[in-house]
Amino acid sequence: MNKNTTLLFVFMLSLSLISPTLAQNNQWSSTDKFRNCMTTMQSTNDEQTRLNYAMQYFLTEHSTILQLQDACYYLFSDQKKYELCVAAYPNILDKDNFFNIYNSFSAFSQAIRLYHNTQANDQYVSLQNDYQINVEQDNHALFDLLIQKGDILLSNNQFDEAIAFYTQAQEIKPNDQTPALKITEVNQIQTQLANVVQQEQQLNSQFNTLIQQGDVQLASNQVDQAIALYEQAMQLKPGDPTAYQRIKEANNWQKDLSNMVEAENQKQTEFDFLMQKGEILVSSSKFDEAIIAYQQASAIFPNNQTPYIKIDEANRNKLALSNATAICTTTDSDFKQMKKSIDDATFSDKQAKLAKVYIQKKCFSIDQIKEIVKIFSMDDDKLDMIKYAYDFSNAPHRFSEFESILTFSSSQKELNTFLINRK
Repeated sequence: MNKNTTLLFVFMLSLSLISPTLAQNNQWSSTDKFRNCMTTMQSTNDEQTRLNYAMQYFLTEHSTILQLQDACYYLFSDQKKYELCVAAYPNILDKDNFFNIYNSFSAFSQAIRLYHNTQANDQYVSLQNDYQINVEQDNHALFDLLIQKGDILLSNNQFDEAIAFYTQAQEIKPNDQTPALKITEVNQIQTQLANVVQQEQQLNSQFNTLIQQGDVQLASNQVDQAIALYEQAMQLKPGDPTAYQRIKEANNWQKDLSNMVEAENQKQTEFDFLMQKGEILVSSSKFDEAIIAYQQASAIFPNNQTPYIKIDEANRNKLALSNATAICTTTDSDFKQMKKSIDDATFSDKQAKLAKVYIQKKCFSIDQIKEIVKIFSMDDDKLDMIKYAYDFSNAPHRFSEFESILTFSSSQKELNTFLINRK
């Protein structure tokens, strides 16, 4: 292939490359510098001051499209976003992703304007430079063209392609150190870019871990602990809205939780008041009013069984009070005859049977029932008679007095258990 053919091939290749022509410098941005820039932007509400802080960073440091998007997040004016993007463009590492920044603008016209003054302008300059090359020039022109194409590819992070052009230039001028220096620069940039990517991956991993830990704490209603974790995540990636949104949700949840607790406390206070009111009304024998208070309490906490138990007690006390007004009695003479007939029975089972008949049909006082119980010598027979008489007595609250009639502590314990269960 002669020299003219080679020049023509390279010239045609140059027409197909539409990447930016601005050369990269070797000053790569670090995660810490960017984080400091974002923190500084957040420290002021003045938009012009925020733009100035962003300009100081993006004019001096290599950066990524994601970082530029984070900075634009804190600029509300499309004009200021445009000024920042134009200034930052020469130092953008991933220019092939530059189209993503257009989504940061609210007006489509501003995005078009940015395109014409960055990517489109670079493409025009690149093609214009290519057309100016005289294909009749010697190896110097070809050498310069190959170096230029390598620079264009390097600015677009096409490292392997750039090295290929630098290598071709090196073959044309073996004694020229420029290609070797360019290849060394590519290797250094590749290493630095890999380090930046690794730092960002580690940062993202730490960020996601803190967010997940915060979510776990929030799910357990540990709101303060969750917010603390979200704030740590926010410090790692100041421009990421995820942590801010989580903190907002946590604060809302804390407010809702506080309202729920307050409402629950109010319900508990009202429940306790109604239960106490019922107790006071029962003590004053106002059973119907007491039952209404207990019913109101049960409506507050339907699963709480205490109000229902108290309603049953009030009904029993009401019935007992009603019965007390019409208590029947057995005269002493009648009782003596009944007791004698029980004593005269030959066996204890016949005595018990006869005693139960009298208890069921007659109105015995507590003292009269005691006399009947004392007829029996065995605790088992005595207990049986006491338990039977309980349902026919007009004074069940006095049955604890029968404990002294029983001989053994086990029998006394059994009586007490019976009375507790019947209350």
